[in-house]
Amino acid sequence: MALALVVPPLAGACADAVLGSGSGWGLLAGGVVGAAASAVLGARRQDLSWVAPLPALVVAALAAVVHLLTGPSSSGAKSTSTDLIRWAVAAFPAMAAAECTVLVVLAARGLQSLPSRRRNHA
Repeated sequence: MALALVVPPLAGACADAVLGSGSGWGLLAGGVVGAAASAVLGARRQDLSWVAPLPALVVAALAAVVHLLTGPSSSGAKSTSTDLIRWAVAAFPAMAAAECTVLVVLAARGLQSLPSRRRNHA
């Protein structure tokens, strides 16, 4: 399950770095795919305690690492912190999309189980 959460956003962030687009569409698409896959796998195993908070954190961490490894080298702590603030603002849409994807998957799973619950209690 951890690979399903980590590999797609990492691939997207690397694609953005190679294409020179920063934290963009690759990270967003990878974050959504990874969040959806981990939510589906976690819901099947009844292990949702870590599924909800992790996708946004994984996207943030991977985007930061890729930015620090491939971003322009800056001199001084002031420019590094400024770069990280710019990165965080650029990565926020991908983090939000990953979290929304988890909520949509979990809501869909909950709605699917409603008819079976009604049959069991009727």
